[in-house]
Amino acid sequence: MTEFIDIEHHYLDYQGSKIHFVTCGNSSNPPLFLLHSFYMSWAIFRPYLPALVQRFFIVVPDFPGFGDSMMLVSVNDTKGYCLVLNGIRKFIKAEKISLFGFSAGGVVALKYASLYPENVYRLCEQGAPYFHKDYKIIMRDRLILWASVWPAIPKFLQWLARWHFIWPILRRVSKNLDNELKVLEKGRLEADVAQIKVRAGHEWGRDILNVDLRRDLPNIKCPTLILACGRDPYLTVDSIKRMVGYFSISPVLDVASGADHELTLKNIGYTTSKIINFCSS
Repeated sequence: MTEFIDIEHHYLDYQGSKIHFVTCGNSSNPPLFLLHSFYMSWAIFRPYLPALVQRFFIVVPDFPGFGDSMMLVSVNDTKGYCLVLNGIRKFIKAEKISLFGFSAGGVVALKYASLYPENVYRLCEQGAPYFHKDYKIIMRDRLILWASVWPAIPKFLQWLARWHFIWPILRRVSKNLDNELKVLEKGRLEADVAQIKVRAGHEWGRDILNVDLRRDLPNIKCPTLILACGRDPYLTVDSIKRMVGYFSISPVLDVASGADHELTLKNIGYTTSKIINFCSS
């Protein structure tokens, strides 16, 4: 369906780096930013566009060092990405925006709303950790994130991504990866990994490993929707309830009991409807 949507590609010059983002829809509609996770790009949200574009002006960035965006000259971390998002907000001349962030993208959404509370209308996230000691990273992803802290590993993953024979092997080793590849656009994950800039993978990976938003969450002043998943191997519902306790304005907690961490990728209709209902109110 997305072939009928007019998607515009933009490049913002941010402190010497070209930052890629796409927009679609009527610019007079309320702006909604969609934020991808680690080792991904804007393209994971393609299936969301047909429904969301009817209500919102959609803005989907590639975080610096991922997709078609250059790395930041400074550190590629959550705070730096928030500064970039604010630059994009100013570029589209929006006073207030709504945000939806998936996983590590949700961390950026939470941090942005704490840094710029006056500029956020609604905030939605799914799968975002708030504190590294309350985040059960399963062994496969712990190894990936730990390896990302060593700059040679993202470069090695880039090399692997060019060899298509490796992906069937990885799918057999990791059921979780197999599920992700089934729901993503064919070749999408390989393409995203091949595009990653090595230093960005190293720096954002290290930042996510040490995430701590406990002092940030009380500064969020907008209505917030947290999509929790009963079968998430990283974030238990109890962990998310502890996170909710740090907000000064209690978020809406929506629990999908049968879903896992990839809810945003696997159940697009469910997630889309939640975003529309919450951000349209």
